[in-house]
Amino acid sequence: MISNATELNVVLHQLSSFADMLEALRLDAESSGEWALFSHLSKGYFIKIHDLNDEIRAYLQEQDLVSGDAKAMGTTALRP
Repeated sequence: MISNATELNVVLHQLSSFADMLEALRLDAESSGEWALFSHLSKGYFIKIHDLNDEIRAYLQEQDLVSGDAKAMGTTALRP
């Protein structure tokens, strides 16, 4: 659970890293044709990305930084 802005930055960095690793796996699968391996390996990245998104959303909602429309839609759009 994220409890402050410093932890939020760490989680955002982790999210970016997992997305980059997933993209690298996709590019490797595209060049090698090993889509079955990509399918197997990518599951863990997708789960971790989903979990990190949930943590970020919960923190932003707790800090009241998410608009009401975004809360209703389950997204993390920041208030204007």
